[in-house]
Amino acid sequence: MNSNPPRGAGTYLVTKASQLLSRDPDVAAWTGVYFDSLRIDGQTVPIIGESPPSPVGPPVQSGHALQARNQIVLGATTLADLHKRVGDTVRASYGTSSTETTLRIVGTATLPAVGPGLGLHLSMGTGAVVSDLFIPAGVRNPASGPPGPNAYFVRLTNRASPSGALRSLQRIVSALDADPNAAPISVLSVQRPAEIVNYRTMGSTPALLGIGLAAGAVVALGLTLIASVRRRPRDFAVLRTLGFTGRQLGSVVAWQSSVAVAIGTIVGVPLGIILGRFLWNLFAHEIDVIPAPTVPVASIVLIVVGGIVLANIVAAVPARLAARTPAALLLRAE
Repeated sequence: MNSNPPRGAGTYLVTKASQLLSRDPDVAAWTGVYFDSLRIDGQTVPIIGESPPSPVGPPVQSGHALQARNQIVLGATTLADLHKRVGDTVRASYGTSSTETTLRIVGTATLPAVGPGLGLHLSMGTGAVVSDLFIPAGVRNPASGPPGPNAYFVRLTNRASPSGALRSLQRIVSALDADPNAAPISVLSVQRPAEIVNYRTMGSTPALLGIGLAAGAVVALGLTLIASVRRRPRDFAVLRTLGFTGRQLGSVVAWQSSVAVAIGTIVGVPLGIILGRFLWNLFAHEIDVIPAPTVPVASIVLIVVGGIVLANIVAAVPARLAARTPAALLLRAE
């Protein structure tokens, strides 16, 4: 939530915003933050300034979140550009000031794609989180212009629905905007970085590929069953002679199909989960996000059950061929 009230009503509006957020049942926690930039080991780096320790902040990849003024959390790309590791120190200064402060790198984090309108923007791997005290008081609360936090990071409760929480936050914004001294305030949805947006442009392509592979597997299973029935007419003739009915011969083919799908499921599902988690972790590492793969148990169970049902449907035609095996003629030919 962007917050830029004018100086005259600054303290009142910041206090009112804090009270409204604290009373909102959909809000679990919130943190006021500032956006600016620092010189870190000679490089200009966009930063988030917050008061450590903060209840809401960028998700940590390694190490831990900001806990003290003499600490800094970096994006993974910035950490690599500085040729540093977690536990090392950097020298930081604000603007053109010659005064430098030693900061210890305590972690890396996935940073949000946000920042000032005309300044450097953070991205997932680029930027830093520092104490807001590194930003001069005159910049945080200028004599003219917007005092107080540049934005509020909000974390919703587990029971909150996104749409309901959005309406609730918009009501808070409306209440703040009602003040005649307030500047425009807005509620921003999740700000997805370009890497995530580009990934989402794939749309339904993975699903279509999966459907294509499934269709190919179904056709291959059907052709295999038909070939199996045609190669073993004598075996079916013997079974019919021993008393098997046409329905029982069809069941033999259905069981063959079900066993084949069951074996593929027993091997394929665990292997797919392991390979999928590995590939996602690899992808997440490349774009500097925290890998948090989940296994959709309900979907996997539905796919397994659907696979067994589909296997029996595919076996219908080969089963009819097996049921029509002319036992007497085949055995006489033998």
